[in-house]
Amino acid sequence: MPQLEVRRGLGYWLIPPLAIVLFAAGVAHVGYLKISNFEYFWYRPWANTYSLLISFYILSRFFLSAFYRPPREKASYRPTVSAVIACKNEEKSIARTIHCLYASDYPEHLFEVIAINDGSTDGTLREMQRVKELYPKLRIIDFGRNLGKRHGMAAGARAARGEILVYVDSDSFVRHDTLARIVQGFKDPDVGGVCGHALVHNARKNFLTRMQEVRYYVAFRVVKAAESLFGAVACCSGCLAAYRRRYVMPILDIWLKQRFLGTNATFGDDRSLTNFMLRRYRVIYDSRAICSTIVPESYRQFFRQQLRWKKSWVRETLLAGRFMWRRHPMAAFFFYLGGIFPFISPIVVCAALVVPLFGFGTVSLLYVYGATLMSALYGLYYLGRLRSGLWVYGVAFSFFYMLILVWQTYYAVFTVRRNHWGTR
Repeated sequence: MPQLEVRRGLGYWLIPPLAIVLFAAGVAHVGYLKISNFEYFWYRPWANTYSLLISFYILSRFFLSAFYRPPREKASYRPTVSAVIACKNEEKSIARTIHCLYASDYPEHLFEVIAINDGSTDGTLREMQRVKELYPKLRIIDFGRNLGKRHGMAAGARAARGEILVYVDSDSFVRHDTLARIVQGFKDPDVGGVCGHALVHNARKNFLTRMQEVRYYVAFRVVKAAESLFGAVACCSGCLAAYRRRYVMPILDIWLKQRFLGTNATFGDDRSLTNFMLRRYRVIYDSRAICSTIVPESYRQFFRQQLRWKKSWVRETLLAGRFMWRRHPMAAFFFYLGGIFPFISPIVVCAALVVPLFGFGTVSLLYVYGATLMSALYGLYYLGRLRSGLWVYGVAFSFFYMLILVWQTYYAVFTVRRNHWGTR
């Protein structure tokens, strides 16, 4: 499929205001459609309640994110940093990941890089040792056998000398100013974690990566930005996340030995650590601390990754539900709403689109139209921000999620105790 580019001309500069106008028109039209939910509420109270709540939930993310501001930067604030990379079988990307960290403009004497080889069976350790010849201060920890990413993260935390732990995935590449920016949020002693912003490194590889590019941008710049207003970011992405080390160390062993339904928790390490921070501290998002990450390019890899993420979401949402009510009332309200919708949405899709195919009722064209309208809002937001023709893939991803990925939630619930799934 040809790449969609926008040439820099008059039209290029008109894109943001045009996208804003279309976005506002879309929001207004959604509001107009919701009038019927009130007028005919008692004909289908449950369906109308769902329609009203999910529309309110989605639009509220956009509304709240408009008030988001990244932490103020103070050039003199430079705490010591330990960048930790825990990986297995990443020989193709690990060298570049380390190179990018050492290319940072952060004062050299204030940061270190720790790379953990978690029992790789390829040339990952060899690549680490080769890079160490260029950067003698690089610290390498070799497990010798596979223990899991969580053990790698814990080993990095124990070995670290820095005040701030910055976890970077082995296929993610930071910018020269990323370290300097991601530490800024820690000027507030109540902040225990900071989530960075991830772009898709291989966005233009194929149809799947293009969809993920738009999805990633909206997930960070809208969803996490909205959560950050209340210091309640639900998950610090493993691509780029920072934690205050002295807040991590007291819970490290508990986190490392976490069990769920009688089995060891061996996935969702980043979401789990975020939850431990949220119990006592604020967790925020910094849109200026940027990395680019390699996303799955095959559907097999993608579905396995999504299933792993959904399993961790199920587990950690249930656990966080025990304490989120103590957070800011709005943060708690939206958290519990977000925890309910993924279980109801498949039922709604089934009733509106699947059941009619078997002769029971008719396909709800209004539902299809409403879904298209909401999908367009995601795409238009991306277009207005980045002026990229990839915005149409945001619309495509919304339907891809609604028709295919939404069903994974139930499967994730039934197989949540099975730990062998991974991205590869």
